[in-house]
Amino acid sequence: MADAQWWQHAVGYEIYPKSFFDTNHDGVGDLPGIQAKISYLQSLGIDFVWLSAFYPSSQVDSGYDVIDYRNVDPQYGTLDDFMQLVAAFHAADIKVVIDLALNHTSDQHPWFQAALADATSPYHDYYVWRSATADQVPNNWESIFGGSAWTYVPELDSAYLHTFAEAQPDLNWENPAVRQAMAETIQWWADRGVDGFRLDGVTHLKKRQDFANVAHPRTDYYQDVTGTDAFLADLKPVLQRNQLFVIGEAGTIDQQTAQRWLDPERGFFNLLLEFDHVHFWERAEPKLPVAALRATLSKWQLGLEKVGWNALFIENHDLPRAVSYYGNASDYRRRSAKALGLWYLLMKGTPFVYQGQELGLPNANFTQISEYRDLDSRLYYQQQRAAGVPESQVLGQLAMKSRDNARTPMPWTHQQFGGFSDQQPWINMTPGTEQINVERESHDPHSVLTFYQQLIRLKKSVPALERGRYELIDTRDDQLFVYRRTLNGDNWLVVVNMSNQVATTQEFDLNTSELIFTNTEVDADSDDPQIQPWEARLYHLRKLE
Repeated sequence: MADAQWWQHAVGYEIYPKSFFDTNHDGVGDLPGIQAKISYLQSLGIDFVWLSAFYPSSQVDSGYDVIDYRNVDPQYGTLDDFMQLVAAFHAADIKVVIDLALNHTSDQHPWFQAALADATSPYHDYYVWRSATADQVPNNWESIFGGSAWTYVPELDSAYLHTFAEAQPDLNWENPAVRQAMAETIQWWADRGVDGFRLDGVTHLKKRQDFANVAHPRTDYYQDVTGTDAFLADLKPVLQRNQLFVIGEAGTIDQQTAQRWLDPERGFFNLLLEFDHVHFWERAEPKLPVAALRATLSKWQLGLEKVGWNALFIENHDLPRAVSYYGNASDYRRRSAKALGLWYLLMKGTPFVYQGQELGLPNANFTQISEYRDLDSRLYYQQQRAAGVPESQVLGQLAMKSRDNARTPMPWTHQQFGGFSDQQPWINMTPGTEQINVERESHDPHSVLTFYQQLIRLKKSVPALERGRYELIDTRDDQLFVYRRTLNGDNWLVVVNMSNQVATTQEFDLNTSELIFTNTEVDADSDDPQIQPWEARLYHLRKLE
């Protein structure tokens, strides 16, 4: 993959180091553990890995409260371990992308400690401060985690801004010195062989500078505020100079901004992780709104046609398990996990797989608040209980939505603790991993893992499935997701029933198609108009309907 746009032909894999594989017997995953599993990633067909936060941290927010941007948290290993890991990945022809949290640091970072110690220090202006008192914060802005976004420091008669946790003070991106420091950090890691970055929270960098009260206190002070482009422009030279692959986390981005940011000449990113399609699980609806999902994803597929490239994902370290919120983990776990894989991975774009997704791993379904480690989940529990919501109801909500569902240890074997460690892990295992693990799935020709391996090979071997035009076939129902991929007269059809009921193909003719791939263990009749619950089919069209 020597071409400049190698990522358009690639499949990525996100690793959450804390939960991947433990080699030093402390119940926490580590960098040598990742290196030990490179051959597994090769067998899956992975071209690049995205390593989530591994920096020294107070672990208030799972490593995204960074104390030192240029080192490795001791629980994961050493900087030498990281260098060896990069070398091993490169020897395996796998590129390395790392997280970089741009919006905030830890309150234990030396910059913030200097800012606290002396209001005249240059580092004081690395953060966002406003005059305040013990009884009066600067405005009504709220943290995403709840409560005021301001923390008062009596020694300074000021409050600092934190969009997230109190221990995560926001950096002041209006200060050129902050932008320069981040550019230097990017260069530092590029010098150590890193191939790219996933820039965390880029839509949070620009804040309203009038510091006025807002109508929606948790979002309006940073969402859709003009000026982020100027900040990103200061990072562009170092990114271009090192030919780095750049992914932007942009949860609230609109299409116009996305098109601008992805523009090959004027933009800043190769891929953007937009969240429009992953918000559906948050709704209190009894079933997945397939029609709305179709419309949303098609909007992005068509909106970026010829102007950008889509990032395809249904899981990451901040989301519950896809089979538990998009699919049916109780009655059709294996079949729906495969259906979801075929549905999203064969769209136009670069697919990401999150560790355990390729096994069809479901949510953890923790039953006690003591089992949760995620700050957001624990704060939500406290807030809801204080508001009088019954404990059973709150725990039921967390069992569906908590980020910890995706952060449980990767199950490698049927042994105790899933072969992840020989010690009690830092967080409990997902139940059922005696049956759902890499060892077992690797030897089962009908497993979810085997299906993903085959699916990734298909994606890479068929040009139309890589670069072909996406065309939605609107079935005008709330069950089927059907689309066509077309390149130079070569036409492929994806048909997925994303429901628990039989669906009927009424809008298209399957008689002119050859069934190539399906998630049913016994091949379905290729022209059967009855699509079974969570059945997925890939057809090669002999001619256009």
